[in-house]
Amino acid sequence: MKAYTTHIVLWILILLITGCEAKASPLPQIQAEEKLNKVLPHNTKPIKMVSRVLSPSIPILMYHSIGSKSQSTLYVPPKVFQKQMEYLKMSGYHTISFKDLKSWKKGVAMLDKPIIITFDDGYSDNFTIGYPILRKLDMKATIFITSDFVSTTNHLSWDQLRKMEESSCIEIGVHTRRHVNLIKQNPMQLKDEILGAKKRVEEKLGHETIAFAYPFGRNNRKVVKAVKEAGFEFAVTTQSGLAEQKQGFLTLSRIRITGSQSMADFERMFP
Repeated sequence: MKAYTTHIVLWILILLITGCEAKASPLPQIQAEEKLNKVLPHNTKPIKMVSRVLSPSIPILMYHSIGSKSQSTLYVPPKVFQKQMEYLKMSGYHTISFKDLKSWKKGVAMLDKPIIITFDDGYSDNFTIGYPILRKLDMKATIFITSDFVSTTNHLSWDQLRKMEESSCIEIGVHTRRHVNLIKQNPMQLKDEILGAKKRVEEKLGHETIAFAYPFGRNNRKVVKAVKEAGFEFAVTTQSGLAEQKQGFLTLSRIRITGSQSMADFERMFP
């Protein structure tokens, strides 16, 4: 009887020990995941599409220049950009314009896995490097131009803008007249920078523009009101994350793509 009791006690002890080990074992994996999220930039977390057709959120990618100046993260190397676009294409993403986004605004079904590619500032390499890649892959993008900088050194010309638009591959948006911090402008200056740029672009391109990008992503209620009064339907910030309807169509978030980002990180963001 004593031996039997001893056996039972030993068996209970084994169960308790192994049970504790089973509960403890996931901790290293959890710690590794937490560490990974700290090491990687915030915007490298996977995109979670609730519905790929009637999704309440859409990824809007933010690029600037397609070049090789490694000292700035605003430059994405041409080969890297091409690989990124090829990956999105192969992964079933469909690039759309802000004109297409009107369907999302109205709650109408869209293409499967919609995504928007944007470029800020209107650099000339958007035409010489980015545009040929996008056109070859039959992908769309929106370029936000600073109207007073058009046809100046390292910036797009009006002829280049027209040519890209004619292909139906590129949509042109507005990025103010002089790329100023709008929060620091008075009401008259705001109107000049926002509405003034819109009128200039529309005059030169011969059609309405509906999308706006805040310089430096800076905005407040006064600035957003000025953008709305100018007649824009959509506006994007530099706030990191998916664009969601609850943010408001004039304060949509974007996902910054930098030259220092690895292809593995990019693929992790857009599964």
